[in-house]
Amino acid sequence: MGVVDDIKERIDLVEFISGYMPLKKAGRTFKGLCPFHAEKTPSFIVFPHTQTWHCFGACGTGGDIFSFLMRREGLDFSEALRQLAQRAGVALAPAGAPDSADPVRARLLEMHALAAEYFHRQLTQSASGGGARAYLERRAVDAASVQRFQLGYAPDSWESLKRHLSEHGYSEENMLTGGLVAARDGGGSYDRFRNRLMIPIRDRQGRVVGFGARALDPADNPKYLNSPQTPLFDKSSILFGLDLAKPAIREADRVVIVEGYLDVISAHQRGFANVVAGMGTSLTEAQLRQVQRLTKHFVLALDSDTAGNAATLRGISLARQSLERTSDPVLTSQGLVRFEGRLDVDIRIASLPAGQDPDDILRESPGLWPQLIDGAPPVVSFYLQTAAASHDLNTAKGKSGLVRQVMPLLREVADPMEQAAYLNQLAQLVRIDLRDLQKELQAPEAVRPAGKAAGARPRLADPPPAAPGRGAIRAVDPEEYLLVTLLNHPHAFTAANAELRGLSCDTISAADFVDTQNRQLFQLFIGWVETGLPADPEPAWFDQRVVQAQPVLHEQLLRLRQRAERPPFLSPGQAAAEVVNRVLHLRHRQWKIESDRLHFLQQEAEQMGDREERNRYVTLATAATERLQLVERTLDSRAIMSRRRHAMPRY
Repeated sequence: MGVVDDIKERIDLVEFISGYMPLKKAGRTFKGLCPFHAEKTPSFIVFPHTQTWHCFGACGTGGDIFSFLMRREGLDFSEALRQLAQRAGVALAPAGAPDSADPVRARLLEMHALAAEYFHRQLTQSASGGGARAYLERRAVDAASVQRFQLGYAPDSWESLKRHLSEHGYSEENMLTGGLVAARDGGGSYDRFRNRLMIPIRDRQGRVVGFGARALDPADNPKYLNSPQTPLFDKSSILFGLDLAKPAIREADRVVIVEGYLDVISAHQRGFANVVAGMGTSLTEAQLRQVQRLTKHFVLALDSDTAGNAATLRGISLARQSLERTSDPVLTSQGLVRFEGRLDVDIRIASLPAGQDPDDILRESPGLWPQLIDGAPPVVSFYLQTAAASHDLNTAKGKSGLVRQVMPLLREVADPMEQAAYLNQLAQLVRIDLRDLQKELQAPEAVRPAGKAAGARPRLADPPPAAPGRGAIRAVDPEEYLLVTLLNHPHAFTAANAELRGLSCDTISAADFVDTQNRQLFQLFIGWVETGLPADPEPAWFDQRVVQAQPVLHEQLLRLRQRAERPPFLSPGQAAAEVVNRVLHLRHRQWKIESDRLHFLQQEAEQMGDREERNRYVTLATAATERLQLVERTLDSRAIMSRRRHAMPRY
């Protein structure tokens, strides 16, 4: 039994959740008001026999004790693991376990902490740091902020940091691996950062993993120089200031995302501590998901110039694809139920005065900042105006391009009155009849393949047996099979998502995985894919990423691979088709479980004489059955097309 399973065995889920909210026994289950959304009728159900929970209301989500704690407290998996292990009395390695399990990583963290201390002393105590101190004074950065962010100065020397680290026992190889020195062409190395203001970049736990370095000499380029990609530093997965901003984000229930380091420092110094910054102009999925654990209210306050607007649009587009969604049942004109994904976050855009960045506003007009943030308009209004500026609305092509660009976002507006207002705004922009836009709004985002016959419900196709010699995975859960297939064929992920969109299905997401460890492994896999896969990615690279993130997850990964006789050898097309097939079967299994649970709850409500509760479960069960049948029809249509393709050579 692994550590995670051991914890689940020792902590009763009902007792644990009762510490956060009142639960009332109802038959063989326990009910309460969902802690993740406002409601008057209890829709949050705990199932003691499976030690799982599910919200049958607006959230539509569920999970185990880990997923509850992570969502309730805004924790990541490693943080939840430590808390629950302590409560359960399960022994873990001391704090910093991920690093003690990886001596190289632990050594790099110690070296970066020492480098940050060295740079900080150079700024605050050395004569050579006078220029950096004068720069901070001009930028109105006070002494408290210098201490809070441990700002520093890299001397204008080729080997000052290198000598200091060598005196403390760190090798040149350590420094090269950590990116603190750069290799010379003829051999040897030199300090990467020279005559620069040093800004330590910390991970979510507050450990220094890299540096941002601001040039002090106007002739030095680039103006900002970041640490390179290292075993510690991956700019696509870090938000600057998040380690300090977490409490304020939870308290304000809002995060403000800016572009620059000094924007964050300036905001925190003036009491707006819920501000963080990305490591570049484009936000990434890993960054957005970190913040979503803390709040569902986002304000993007990026620079107001043209590049800033383009970056904002990229951030919005990424948020649509990455952030958590809910599924709302919508009745179609044929009387069927279609589930539409609605973005489960509130994204707003703070329009900054022309020519000013957040630091300018906070220094020159600090009272204006809360007005801009509190009055930030919804994302759709900003998106409409900004997208319209990039199209020639005097041509049919320009009008069509704008409609295609903004319509997916309009479909995600849950409030029908707001949606109607935005649609009317779009109609005025493109000068197209409102009724035509309403028809376009109701159309699905992707066209289903033709040739699906209507009629009686088809039989669910059985999953095709593994071909001899294909390396079939034996006695492995479907979730585990899907993970191993993706890890062995990572390029199949993009192709499979394209096929799912063509079937009018949601793309693969963490919601497809019920097991907490499998879900966390999938999210790490997404981060791996986002870094840009080479033509022939090695699975060992992913293993290294998992080791760095959480050794417990690496144990789970090893168990998955050990249970496979050998990796499946599939062509790219076969791998993508197999991934799609497994995703659809996983969704069928989940909706079958949910349908069975709802029918069970319906029967219990009938036995207790609660007619109102019974009717509510009937409605939910009907919707679940509709979705279940939709997955079945999709699976059967793919099975039929597959049989036809195999049969064609016979003729």
